[in-house]
Amino acid sequence: MSLYPQVELVNPNVAVIWLGDGENKFAEPFLTRLESLLDQVEKDEQYSDVRILVTSAKGRFYSNGLDLEWVVKQDQATATAYIRQINRCLVRILTYPIPTVAALNGHAFAGGALLAMAHDARIMQTKRGWLSLPEIFLELPFRAGMLDLLRCKVPTQAIRNFVMLGHRLTAEQAHNCGLIDTVATTNNWKDLLQDAIELGEALLAGRDMARSSMAMLKGDLYAHTVRQLTEDNGEVDPRVLGRSKL
Repeated sequence: MSLYPQVELVNPNVAVIWLGDGENKFAEPFLTRLESLLDQVEKDEQYSDVRILVTSAKGRFYSNGLDLEWVVKQDQATATAYIRQINRCLVRILTYPIPTVAALNGHAFAGGALLAMAHDARIMQTKRGWLSLPEIFLELPFRAGMLDLLRCKVPTQAIRNFVMLGHRLTAEQAHNCGLIDTVATTNNWKDLLQDAIELGEALLAGRDMARSSMAMLKGDLYAHTVRQLTEDNGEVDPRVLGRSKL
């Protein structure tokens, strides 16, 4: 069995982090490995020429978000540390020093949708899944930092249906309300990856951008969201999560 997430250097300028080939839920080992791979691409000499980071997956899901069935069985300290780790991953993607593209190969639900929205750009395969925040049906509140991420990333016209009402959006619907940049008409993950790379190249517009400058500008642009995510010191009660409609 392959260990996911895993990183692939597609060419000297593009790295892909593959989230997995299952539901790709945010289990603790998944999050720890994701953090490690983000550090690796940013800091290792092997990736020094990388100008675009793509995240994607190879199954029916991009990510099904939090592993609620696991976290409800944990004590308060473990549950709190788990949410803080998710927040760290969101901050890393949000402020990553090169352009980031989420290539949605399938369903992106709840935390998976949040992860996708933290990227600079999104592309989604047609007829392969939904983009959805089902918290209203799970009867779960958003943490303050996660809600602030949505406020700064979700277009005004999509806030009601996507965030408040939990609509399941197809690629075309997500594109029409500005949640994704491009609809991929292919059903082949290899072609989706190529389309995602082209989207990343369009962001760069043929120009070299210093990583330090991009990190600085993203840090300034998303300063309030970063602060909300990193300073979320509130405890998480797994009993509340346990009352959700899983």
